[in-house]
Amino acid sequence: MEENSPTHARGMMVIHDQDWIGKLPDAILENILSRVHTEEAIRTTVLSTRWLDLWKWSPHLALDMRKLVKPTGASVHMAEALTKVIEKHCGHLESCTIHHYICQTEDGSLESLIDTMIRVKHTKALTLVNCGRSSGDIDLHVLPLAFCHHSLTSVSLSGYQVLNGSAFTNCCNLKTLKLLKTVFFRGRGLSRVFEFCPSLEVVVLDIKSRRNRRGVLKIENKNLKFLQVISCQGIDRIEVYAASLAVLDIRFISCEREKFILAAPKVRFNKNYWVHAGVPHPHLSYNISELAQEEKGIWHELMVSEFGEKRRHGSLSLSVDLTNLIEVEILKEVLLMWSTNAMKELEIYFKKNTNAPRQEGEAHKLLSEDENPFPNAEFCVETVWMYNFSGSSEEEFALASHFVKQKTVTKKMMIKTSWLNDQEKLEAESAVAKLNELPKGNQGLSIQWF
Repeated sequence: MEENSPTHARGMMVIHDQDWIGKLPDAILENILSRVHTEEAIRTTVLSTRWLDLWKWSPHLALDMRKLVKPTGASVHMAEALTKVIEKHCGHLESCTIHHYICQTEDGSLESLIDTMIRVKHTKALTLVNCGRSSGDIDLHVLPLAFCHHSLTSVSLSGYQVLNGSAFTNCCNLKTLKLLKTVFFRGRGLSRVFEFCPSLEVVVLDIKSRRNRRGVLKIENKNLKFLQVISCQGIDRIEVYAASLAVLDIRFISCEREKFILAAPKVRFNKNYWVHAGVPHPHLSYNISELAQEEKGIWHELMVSEFGEKRRHGSLSLSVDLTNLIEVEILKEVLLMWSTNAMKELEIYFKKNTNAPRQEGEAHKLLSEDENPFPNAEFCVETVWMYNFSGSSEEEFALASHFVKQKTVTKKMMIKTSWLNDQEKLEAESAVAKLNELPKGNQGLSIQWF
């Protein structure tokens, strides 16, 4: 009989209990504990002696100061409780998240905690969340040069107002900066933050300015690859100079579209889609060819975490080489981020890369119709614009034919041929004629070249 199978004794069932979870390796248990709030992880110490020290080695701490004291409570008790937690924790931290009330910033206890997390625990990713009633209703109180420690690579701030950028002075260490529900008193103050952080690769903004002289927000960074603007209110003009930018995600900006200046040669789009007829529309420009050269997992994880739920409406511009297997896979993932609500516009810039890793016919096979056709019924767009389309490319014709035969494109497919030489133009126009002969998923679909 197996060790933990039920046995019978005088008509009664006896169960041999076993602690299956307790038998897991320490590394797995530590990973489990890192996914819950630190207070909950500490409670597991009562389970057995095996659990006494496990939480102390978690590389992630989530400190919810709201659970340690009431909003009107004495912060001295909160400080003592947090000090004990930090003293017992072993090693350095990959990440630390701190939620707090407004009152817990008044005596400097939060400021001291942040300094400890950065300079003692060598936290790599720090997230601070003000849980006040409205965003931007408290000042960010941290020491000057607070974020310039060499171990710190990521800072996320939510719900603060920032009077100046002194905390970011000399922050060559930062790779990621997220400013969420954050208020600045002038665009120049925010521009200085970016001047202090020349190594930034990822920037996420949900900001507004409260001063009448709203000014200019300027982001000039040669390392920036990912820029997401969730909301940018009260700023008259935005200038972005980013030679390495590969992802531009705009949800809402309040300035006029001609006052959004973008100098980013790796991000391509034909129109400022995010404002159309006075109505803002979300827009994403994604250079798949650039990001495919990075570690794919990192950028895919970033896309999913920053975009959250599936996108609705708006527009998408893509640069992709369909002969590259990795790029085709990323293309699928990006398109399927949209929900069943129709996207307004899709621009595709086909890139030609003779050095791309390729096995004959493999990329074409990924786009072929099988039990999982791509794009599938979950993706829908009103108008598709194709640039640098080659009539002799099997992969590009295969993608275009799927758009035609499935119910993917509802109104128009436009293929630009005016950029091509005479021979290429004839091949492209011939391909357009073949596409028009295909059975259409939407009978009203118009296929043209321009």
